[in-house]
Amino acid sequence: MTDNPESKPGTRPRLGPIDGDPVTSHPNLSKLSKQQQALRLAVIQEFKAKKVKKYVEKQVQYINANSRIAEGIKFLFDEEGRPPPNMPMEDIVAERQHIEYEIKWFEAILDELRNRLVRVKEIEEHALDLLAERFAREHKDE
Repeated sequence: MTDNPESKPGTRPRLGPIDGDPVTSHPNLSKLSKQQQALRLAVIQEFKAKKVKKYVEKQVQYINANSRIAEGIKFLFDEEGRPPPNMPMEDIVAERQHIEYEIKWFEAILDELRNRLVRVKEIEEHALDLLAERFAREHKDE
């Protein structure tokens, strides 16, 4: 890559129809058509859903590691699953509470992902309907 001392950063023409500072989280979307706005929103929501999915996958790996550790210490318990007599009751209660918390957390993430999926599907269906209408109009005129 060659450095041209005459070219200054930030002087190239914009690539898209959105005005405003690219760093801002509130660009001016007035020049976008309704279809473009819907598709933009769908892409943003899908990006966020993928981000959450990656986070959940990492958490699942963490829990899988914990379950492997639990399998490794299973020999410490008797055949009925009772801990040794000298294990503190506080540790048992804390572990149960921790597991219950993780279950609730995963249920909340699952609900959020389902809600986002429904919204993305609605936007996708609407955008496809609009594109089909436009396609039908363009080919009707030919």
